[in-house]
Amino acid sequence: MKSYMYIKIALFIALFSIALFAQETAVFRVVNPSFAQISQESIASFVVEAHSASVDSVVIVSDANETFTIEVNPKRSHYCKSINLHFGQNSIKVVGYKKGAVVKEETRDIFLVSKVDKEHRYPPQKYAKNYFHDEKNEKICSKCHDMSVNEVKDVAFLDIKKSNCYECHKNINKEKHSHAPSINWLCTSCHNGKVGIYNQADENRTKYSVPDPIGDVCFSCHKKNQEQWSAKRFHHEPAESGRCNKCHNAHSSSSEFYLRKAAWELCTTCHKDKIEGIHVVKTFGRAAHPTHNVKDPSRNGKELSCISCHNPHVSNAPSLLQSETVMGLCSRCHKK
Repeated sequence: MKSYMYIKIALFIALFSIALFAQETAVFRVVNPSFAQISQESIASFVVEAHSASVDSVVIVSDANETFTIEVNPKRSHYCKSINLHFGQNSIKVVGYKKGAVVKEETRDIFLVSKVDKEHRYPPQKYAKNYFHDEKNEKICSKCHDMSVNEVKDVAFLDIKKSNCYECHKNINKEKHSHAPSINWLCTSCHNGKVGIYNQADENRTKYSVPDPIGDVCFSCHKKNQEQWSAKRFHHEPAESGRCNKCHNAHSSSSEFYLRKAAWELCTTCHKDKIEGIHVVKTFGRAAHPTHNVKDPSRNGKELSCISCHNPHVSNAPSLLQSETVMGLCSRCHKK
């Protein structure tokens, strides 16, 4: 008799827990991102499912104190917001309110990786890649969005807002300098669904994968560069390995040439020994030659940086110098 009573109690607890869980998840559901996700772009797309019967508003708060409020509409079930990220771990809260009271709160941890800064290059073990564009998620989005690819190969949109990718991903080009395929919304020029030797684990996980290394994709447009560089004696490792996106952001950047950082800062993230000390020579007055923070006489209107003297891709001179002779290099700035 006692065992029968214990079974009834256990069954009651189980049913109560299931009901409580169902009520909790009914408030809202974060469809994307996952709980601990890796990002390679400084923007995260949040997709939240919420219903007006359970919640009046959903507030997304980043750890940089950016706040985004979603007013829940009885006629909609899903909502999208783009959230800015900083390098490293981002802890972003999603809070549901009903009549001014908090009814549910969740946190999403996103790690924005850097291809150049070692401290942000490798995320902790709990983080994993997650791909949004699968059949299940696209079915959700199709209620409001046309999920088909409507671009024509090599033909720019006259009105970029007509791209089916634009509405959700428009912030990808928020920086001052934008790469031609990206600003013209020719997304599948690069996101061709293929993988390379460095990202074979991504195969079949998303139809919009990008091969790593990406060099062959870049050279499909930059053919002249490939021809000219192949004839040079010395090659910089990122250019030699085809990992162009190690230095360049294929979407947009605040720096010229779509560099991930301004040239001097970018170069010295790897070549840290050049930050301090005398580089490259002492002048005749025995002072150190500057490498930045002064004007570059060889490039009108530009600041002196590593690329004033070194070619960041290829050269016929050791150390990737811009001239094959020392005097030729010096005379770029020091005219007679």
